[in-house]
Amino acid sequence: MNDRPLIGITCRTALHQASQKLRQTETVTRTYVESVERAGGLALLLPNTSPDAAEAYLDLVSGLVLTGGDDVAPRFYGEEPHPAIDLVDDRRDAFEIALLRAAHARRMPLLAICRGVQILNVAFGGDLYQDLPSQTGNTLGHAQRRLDDGPWHELNVEPPSLLARLSGPAPLHVNSFHHQACRRAGRGLVPTARAVRDGSIEALEDPSLPFWLGVQWHPELNAASGEPRSLALFSGLLSAARERGSAASK
Repeated sequence: MNDRPLIGITCRTALHQASQKLRQTETVTRTYVESVERAGGLALLLPNTSPDAAEAYLDLVSGLVLTGGDDVAPRFYGEEPHPAIDLVDDRRDAFEIALLRAAHARRMPLLAICRGVQILNVAFGGDLYQDLPSQTGNTLGHAQRRLDDGPWHELNVEPPSLLARLSGPAPLHVNSFHHQACRRAGRGLVPTARAVRDGSIEALEDPSLPFWLGVQWHPELNAASGEPRSLALFSGLLSAARERGSAASK
């Protein structure tokens, strides 16, 4: 029996130069795959396709990782675009919303990262700050420019949340690469971490499910190299996927 659960990882659709032509390509940063593999799983990349295909893709996997990427189109939460809105991909938004709602109905383990926690919030009726600096006036600066700038800011993590159990009791310092953020939490979602300086939401959970966690930072950047507190999020996802698989086989 293979004890390595198959985890679906969502992709970004981007233009890629190949054979002197620009082609649309489904792509994902390698560290997501490496983090899933280091935690004991196997990765299946999920292309941005019709929302009607969401259920069929979920039939193949035991858990989900929603990845980072471009801004969520504001039409999905009933707003007009802010002047600071960046690139959007309506096709990706629609597919991931369908994927999330179907996965929730199946009680499938989920780890949603950066843009992932934002689309998670929108999928269940929440909304976003389209641009944190101009809409809140906060001075924290959530969009660091370099990967090697080290931990960017500190979080307050709420006990006894899933995140607190995974990351441990010590203060949590995270990287930060976003200008949008969750504003009003969606149905069933509970904020379980906030930035110390400005109080912005940094994690959402659904406590009614065994493993349903979204984080605003990028744990995969450190989990891929084995940093324990980042890897713990992926290890928790894999454990939940195994438990779900064992329960289904009985």
